[in-house]
Amino acid sequence: MLKLRVITALVLFPFAVYGILFLSNDYFAALTGFIILLGAYEWAGFAKFPSVLSKLAYVVIVGTIIFSIWLVNFLLPLSVLNTLASAFWLYALILVLGFPASARFWTNKSLIIAVMGIFLLSITWYALISIHAIESLKFAQISITGPYLVFSVMMLIWAADTGAYFSGKRFGKNKLAPKISPGKSIEGVYGGLALAIIITCLFAVWAGAGAQDYLHIIGLTAIVVIFSIVGDLTESMFKRQADIKDSGHILPGHGGILDRIDGVTAAAPVFCIILSWLYPLT
Repeated sequence: MLKLRVITALVLFPFAVYGILFLSNDYFAALTGFIILLGAYEWAGFAKFPSVLSKLAYVVIVGTIIFSIWLVNFLLPLSVLNTLASAFWLYALILVLGFPASARFWTNKSLIIAVMGIFLLSITWYALISIHAIESLKFAQISITGPYLVFSVMMLIWAADTGAYFSGKRFGKNKLAPKISPGKSIEGVYGGLALAIIITCLFAVWAGAGAQDYLHIIGLTAIVVIFSIVGDLTESMFKRQADIKDSGHILPGHGGILDRIDGVTAAAPVFCIILSWLYPLT
């Protein structure tokens, strides 16, 4: 399984890097929109939609909402995203912390699950294209453009996943959330967080960061990694209640699209929110 995961990751990585760094914002929006729609089809399975046609109808609804957001993007201030994302992920965190008791609010309630999926997927897409559209962010001695900011948050998530996987395999004894995802350990969280912070600090050294910059970027890294775990657990929570092992089978060794972007769904909006608080965005 590990070999298959690595091969799939190596094949997808250059395409992901090219899409993030070299596509215009409109083309990036279209690409991420397509990925989100694949995720929407899988989320319809969490809601236990009974047929392919009903799942495709859900995809159309999500696609229509995303396209509408894109059309009126100039009317939507970043504060709207921040408010919606904050409210949604605080609510999701409450559900995760309260599981399985919290599941009574949505188990076997297809409409509630479907609406939550619309919020989660739409907010993820809007956060990614909003970050990607940033013209310049001043950090220490350098300026960073939106595509590299998107790449940065993806690297944090990938580093955290890698560190968590290997540290969990080697040292994992204490379960993080056994009722949601028995394979995750507290030691894995520490390992993922440590690797992400090490990479962040190496970048800060290269950028000529000062003491305050280190505090900002380490704090940002910790919060983004923690919420990437919340995103992962949120998807796992819905999969468990739907009695689904993987959200899909489109990615060999990884499962479905949602299995691969679950951390991004929470990390990207939170990253966007923190950036807007800490740094002037142009």
